[in-house]
Amino acid sequence: MNLSVWSITGVVGVLAGAAAAQPVPIIEGSSHAELQKKFCAANPNIEHVLIGPATLFVDSQQIICDNGPYKLYRIVNAQDTDDFDYFLDPPVYAHGKRLGCDGKAGRSMRTVALNCRPL
Repeated sequence: MNLSVWSITGVVGVLAGAAAAQPVPIIEGSSHAELQKKFCAANPNIEHVLIGPATLFVDSQQIICDNGPYKLYRIVNAQDTDDFDYFLDPPVYAHGKRLGCDGKAGRSMRTVALNCRPL
């Protein structure tokens, strides 16, 4: 099955089916400011899919939420050097629930999607 040709609707449909037909909230932002606003407002108690431009992960930026800074970054996948692993890591010292996100995409991808889960 080649996921690269699936639409976002198709991927969300598969995710929703896996979660007992519950829709998976999508956090989508085309800029750092928009992504920060939407991510910080997201419910940290449920899974989300985060979609944004790959360029946001290039220079290890941060998203600053009330419970602390989240780090955006990417690294070359050691087993598959044509891919990047993408991360949105939560603050370690945060109180209460928080989201941790990760994903994988080809090096030439302009838009990436990460799975976010409550920690």
